[in-house]
Amino acid sequence: MDDLEGSGLTRNAEITTWVPPSGKTIKINFDGAFDKQRSRAAFGVVARNGEGRVLIARSKLHENVGSAFAAESLACLCAIQTRIEMEIAAYLRNIQLTAEHFRWIHFRHIKKEANRLAHTIATESLRREEQEYLNGMVPGFALRQMEEEWLREPD
Repeated sequence: MDDLEGSGLTRNAEITTWVPPSGKTIKINFDGAFDKQRSRAAFGVVARNGEGRVLIARSKLHENVGSAFAAESLACLCAIQTRIEMEIAAYLRNIQLTAEHFRWIHFRHIKKEANRLAHTIATESLRREEQEYLNGMVPGFALRQMEEEWLREPD
């Protein structure tokens, strides 16, 4: 634990009560509990907003945990995963709200092979660090893919 000072991960024994974050920040606290006899751990994660309102509270059990430090590390990992899940949930809510503007809309996952034009546009735009909004056409780098799909007989 002494090596944590140099890594930027330090203990702060001065804080004795929970303090809300400022503004629109979400604060995620976590803690791990370790049962050495059974090599089990449990951890709790709580996410709260600036008003102190609980947004997420979760607990998880883990088997075959070797130490209290491992339990705390797993708790930290769960806290990070919780934040990612919260962000994904926000994106999904935005999709649902936007989809309500359509009389009929259907979402379906398809394989990359059946979605090559969109995949080409996404990967090349990321590689080139470019974004475009084109009406009735595709970026030049995707013309060949568009033509291949347009001329191909349906399966």
